[in-house]
Amino acid sequence: MARERQLVIYTDLDGTLLDAETYAYEAARPALEAIRRHRALLVLCSSKTRAEMEPLVSALGLRAPFIVENGGAIYLPREEFAAWVPEAEPYGVWVRLVLGVPRARLRVCLADLKRRLPVPIVSWSDLAPEAIAEECGLSLEAAQRAMQREFDEPFRVASDDPEVLSRMAVIVAEYGLRLTCGGRYFHLMGASDKGRAVRALADILRRQFGAIFTVGIGDSENDAPMLAEVDLPILVRRPSGEPDPRVRHLVPHARITSGIGPIGWNEAVLGLLAEEQGNDGAISRT
Repeated sequence: MARERQLVIYTDLDGTLLDAETYAYEAARPALEAIRRHRALLVLCSSKTRAEMEPLVSALGLRAPFIVENGGAIYLPREEFAAWVPEAEPYGVWVRLVLGVPRARLRVCLADLKRRLPVPIVSWSDLAPEAIAEECGLSLEAAQRAMQREFDEPFRVASDDPEVLSRMAVIVAEYGLRLTCGGRYFHLMGASDKGRAVRALADILRRQFGAIFTVGIGDSENDAPMLAEVDLPILVRRPSGEPDPRVRHLVPHARITSGIGPIGWNEAVLGLLAEEQGNDGAISRT
């Protein structure tokens, strides 16, 4: 029986498709090959920048949209998608739909946080590429790509005091901005998040494909908005062996993998594609 709708898989990167320490995706290769055979659309959705994600898109051989900087913008292959997204702006081989706010506005808020909070705050704007490379286990070249941020500012706070964190959230809200927490850093951004980007892209994909079935795979709190928007959310276990408790609370119906990182990702994708084939495209949420 022919599939009646397009399968779309949104995925986080670090700690999910990519190993949290090595950034390798070798363990996920069987599932990546199965996605190609199935002709599902794999959409990378990350806090990473365009400069970081373009090499990965190329290495994976994808001709698909991708979402950068926690939903700050969506990049779509120009040839395949420009006709379906007249509101997007040309950007080289891509068309770009901007959802976030400029980094300059984020820096103003960060400066105010540093003045008003009684604890040290260090943002990526304060760090040299060498420091980011050491903190994140990246090469210097990769760190330089990671610093090319446009819509999202990572930072760390030298405190886990709930009162400090609550005060921080209040100040951020005064600026009409929002916070999320990734694997290593807080991220300051505009009103966009991965969930809003997924909704926007889903509307575009329905224009092109008609009916779609969406799957989301993530591991951290900043993935919760994405997981809440899809038909089938999947939560990958973290290096501790446990799923993120905050995401479990926010998306209680999410499936949880047995494996960690790309091993769990591989397991989840192969499982859902097997269900897809066995059920003629009708995947259960349970």
